[in-house]
Amino acid sequence: MAAAAKTHIAEKGGNPKVVTVAAFGGAGPVHAYGLAKKLGTPKLIVPPNAGVGSALGFFTAPRAFDLVRSHKVSLNDADFNEIEQIFKDMEAEGARTLQKSGKTENIRFERSVDARFVGQGSETNVPIAERDFTRVKKEEVRRQFDNIYEKLYGRTYPESPVEYINFKVRASLPERLLKLPKMDKKAGTIEDAVKGRRQAYSGIAKDFIPYTVYDRYKLFPDAEFDGPAIIEERESTVIVGEDASVSVDDFGFLWIDLPRA
Repeated sequence: MAAAAKTHIAEKGGNPKVVTVAAFGGAGPVHAYGLAKKLGTPKLIVPPNAGVGSALGFFTAPRAFDLVRSHKVSLNDADFNEIEQIFKDMEAEGARTLQKSGKTENIRFERSVDARFVGQGSETNVPIAERDFTRVKKEEVRRQFDNIYEKLYGRTYPESPVEYINFKVRASLPERLLKLPKMDKKAGTIEDAVKGRRQAYSGIAKDFIPYTVYDRYKLFPDAEFDGPAIIEERESTVIVGEDASVSVDDFGFLWIDLPRA
């Protein structure tokens, strides 16, 4: 996992030493500490209900319908009136689909095109902000394509012709933002959240060592403790090594600080 992450970070020109790893899923918090160690990242965050984060995302994601129409034509030869009709037909189909949900107010349409240099095997997606494609200038589309291509690959080829491959529309309803409640302030000490202690393997010691086991539901805002720790909840388990420290914020997020490499 660390090797794959390093490859993607390198492709994007990122630096793992200045990012925060976010752990989601049932197994994510189990592996996240070890992954962060291998990447050399200084901080790890585990949100509440991390094991069902995908379900939370599903319920808050906007209802949307994606449409695509293939229509291969060079930029210079393209009939923008014909293309505008393609976009309108897709928007009408997307609106009909969303009508089945019972709500059609404030439908948002996002247009884009897949374009490429003639002879290429892969396309670059170019967003189209103009609501009437007949008013789009070919020079502006080409300029936008070159800008995106150069950002992705470091250079572009102004002398090479460009062709359209696909036209895309996303029809979506308004987003339903997720609002997390703050935790109640509780009186007590961190020892009240301790469930016990048990032996678990340490990658640093290369042996089994005693870990303190915590009940996540008994942690409280501003609680702080050091590893090695195992933090248990219904949907997942968080593993923290002996060189890291944990703090809890007002919303129940676990912030884990690792030593800088």
